[in-house]
Amino acid sequence: MQHLVEEDGFGLVELLAAMAVLTIALLALAAGYDEAFLSLHRASQKTVAAQLADSQMELYRTLPYDSIGLDATAASNAAADATYDDDPILAGDWVTDPVTGVQTQLPSGTVNDVTLSGCGAAANCQPIQTVTGTDSRSYRIETFVRDRLNNPGTRWYERVVTVIVQDAGSAGDPEILRLTSAFDRTVDD
Repeated sequence: MQHLVEEDGFGLVELLAAMAVLTIALLALAAGYDEAFLSLHRASQKTVAAQLADSQMELYRTLPYDSIGLDATAASNAAADATYDDDPILAGDWVTDPVTGVQTQLPSGTVNDVTLSGCGAAANCQPIQTVTGTDSRSYRIETFVRDRLNNPGTRWYERVVTVIVQDAGSAGDPEILRLTSAFDRTVDD
């Protein structure tokens, strides 16, 4: 014959064990919410950066090839900005095409930016800008314009524009987005 044991409810040990399990589950949920919030914040920031970069690149898409460049004075001043001047995109040795005499740049060496005298203060002329995004945050836009001889046999030239959007309020490596587009022309004999 079995004896039935009457249970009136949870004991203290069971109650403590249930509270420990519940606490661990709630902490895991809280950590998940924190990660989700950070992920949404980064996605929002990347979306705004993409809009800013595309808007800057659109300025160059509307210009003729010879008008794509940075203001000479502004580019010279940007060389004093360590963040701008140290970007590896500017590295390259100047070489002269033996047929046309046009100078282009190889992957390592000196600073190269295509500059235009008197380009002015327009957004497409400025190598460094600080703008406010649609999220009311400050963003730093760096623009680099360089020439590249794409194929020496055909003398096909490209003007390469790179736009980098950074979080203006962050230290260290604040780069959010980098967008590059090439504009080409063929030089006639």
